[in-house]
Amino acid sequence: MQILLARSQEKNLDKNSTSTIVGIIDIRDSNCLSEIERAKMDFKFQEIFYYIEPEGYLDSDSKRHHPYLKELLKEKQIGFSYSNETEFSLFKIGNERESYPAVTNCYSKASNELLNLKYGHNFTKQIERTADSLYVISRIEIPFQYPNGVDNYCMIYPNATEFLEQKAQIIKDFFTIFKFPNGFLKSINQRDFFAKTNFLIKRDSKVSDINIEIKFTNFENKKFTDSIVNQLKNFIENANWKPAISSGVLVNSKFEINFYN
Repeated sequence: MQILLARSQEKNLDKNSTSTIVGIIDIRDSNCLSEIERAKMDFKFQEIFYYIEPEGYLDSDSKRHHPYLKELLKEKQIGFSYSNETEFSLFKIGNERESYPAVTNCYSKASNELLNLKYGHNFTKQIERTADSLYVISRIEIPFQYPNGVDNYCMIYPNATEFLEQKAQIIKDFFTIFKFPNGFLKSINQRDFFAKTNFLIKRDSKVSDINIEIKFTNFENKKFTDSIVNQLKNFIENANWKPAISSGVLVNSKFEINFYN
């Protein structure tokens, strides 16, 4: 399969492109080509996994698994290091008349790909996933903040069909069954109340630690606080939540949502 893929890539190359261990690069990118060769030579004497800082925004916990990753690599006598080069997906070298695309982190990428060739397809990704799972298990009783800290697009509300629509669906479902207390003074063209809530969704789908703060547009409605809080609590406790997942592991998660009509 790899041979067929390589041949297919070669057919699609233009005169200035060549296929390498880090992908297709421009042959004028001599720095990248030399870094790849240097990585191949160094790999014969020392195997190192390089962490390459990805381009764009990073979560504060993006490196949370590194202590465990280092230990897993050490078991295989593989070193760990951070790349000193910044990663850019769109990077060009040249002048106003002529320029060509250049690849960053060629040495580090080549070193990681050599690890994949030796230890198996996607070795580097798999060992990072394993390390992150070990991190999650090590602090399994500590709640993760949702949606940060859990898997991307992790769904916790069963009635929602899309990740980004979860909170809208939750609010819609609550107000479908909500009943204003008798004597409640409704506002015109304004929210009647704003309820700020947060609670813990446990690994067994049960809910605890429910906190609710309510502000009313009309101060006279404050006397109905208990009635509305009870309806919110009843809805939250019976919403059949799904536990959040982080690195494939069920975790406790802290969820926040604001209810307003």
